[in-house]
Amino acid sequence: MGPMSQLISSCPASARDALHARWPHAARVLCASVAAAIAGLAHADSQINLKLVGPSAPVAVKQTIDVKLRAIGEPNSSLIGEGFVAIDCILRWNPKDLRLVGLSSAGSVPLFGSYFPSPANDYTGINESSPPQDGDALYYALAPLGNPVQVSTSGVQVTTFRFRVLRPFASTTVELVPTLTRTATADTVVYDGTVPGLDVTGTLTNAVVVQVVPCPADLDGNGSVDASDLALLLGQWGTMGSADIDGSGVVDAGDLAQVLSSWGSCQGT
Repeated sequence: MGPMSQLISSCPASARDALHARWPHAARVLCASVAAAIAGLAHADSQINLKLVGPSAPVAVKQTIDVKLRAIGEPNSSLIGEGFVAIDCILRWNPKDLRLVGLSSAGSVPLFGSYFPSPANDYTGINESSPPQDGDALYYALAPLGNPVQVSTSGVQVTTFRFRVLRPFASTTVELVPTLTRTATADTVVYDGTVPGLDVTGTLTNAVVVQVVPCPADLDGNGSVDASDLALLLGQWGTMGSADIDGSGVVDAGDLAQVLSSWGSCQGT
């Protein structure tokens, strides 16, 4: 359906049919004009914000955590922009910190579809596997047919992204990315439940995940400071490698002291 057809379909059926009977060309122009005006008001008065909500408490290495996607309505005086028929959502995270393990519908609104498109069906080229593992993911939410999901100012939960904590870190962020280009360009978009094809996307809010106790001397991220970390440090001695724990610019005795003083299991793992 083209833009004009989408706009015409938004015109009330009774008015559209009556006008078509006598002035078919005028009907198209008038209905399109009315729908365009409604769409313009919706952009001005209405929007649906997307927010990622991470764990409320610090997490630990090897823990599976939930990051919830919520849709939140903005106060407005229009009926447009109070629901959605679909959401295209682009996620980004650090794959060294977190591994995406899947989705959960627990506590979410009923949907017709909630999924990561497979690589074979993802024309954008974002999803290299299902679920994606490289730090970028494209997610689709589809409302039940003929029944847009209503979004209040208190919000609704769309889905839950599940991640596995891979290594110690002070904090890491799961982001909602506005636009991303791989094979083709994709956008994070909320599609209105009233006007077909209308973008009512508001603000995008990321989630910050905080670790229980950072363990910087755990260089290989296995949850403990041991011989493998010592080997990594000695292999980088005198360089500006990842074993520069104290940030001095070179791997030296200061970093060795931190490894030896942190020997054993990291706290919180």
